[in-house]
Amino acid sequence: ARATLVQQASWIKQFPEVRFKVYGHTDLVGSASYNRRLGLRRANAVVSFLVSQGISRSRLEAVVSQGESQPLVVTQGRERRNRRTVTEVTGFVRNHPLILDGKYADVVYREYVASAIPASSLDSSLGQEN
Repeated sequence: ARATLVQQASWIKQFPEVRFKVYGHTDLVGSASYNRRLGLRRANAVVSFLVSQGISRSRLEAVVSQGESQPLVVTQGRERRNRRTVTEVTGFVRNHPLILDGKYADVVYREYVASAIPASSLDSSLGQEN
């Protein structure tokens, strides 16, 4: 995860006008309230790491916990595939010197999506970590 976050921080630095939300997710193990807190801890850990890499805290628009309520991977059991955080482009810094329009926003978003490299250590056939 660290290598992915370092790469993400590098990308974020290329677009200083972009703002982000960080979402924390969990699996179904544990109570809903525990998972909300755990998701928030995960999101805060990512925010802290991005800030340590030189990203302004003001660009990280919100830290939100989804807990177990909005899984990214629909599973039948209590699998670990939803133990993750997600960083999402949410808008632009106000009064930034760059002139932004819809086309530029689309380019930024496409670049962001294209830069994502799935670095999962889960074995998709077994749902277990390698």
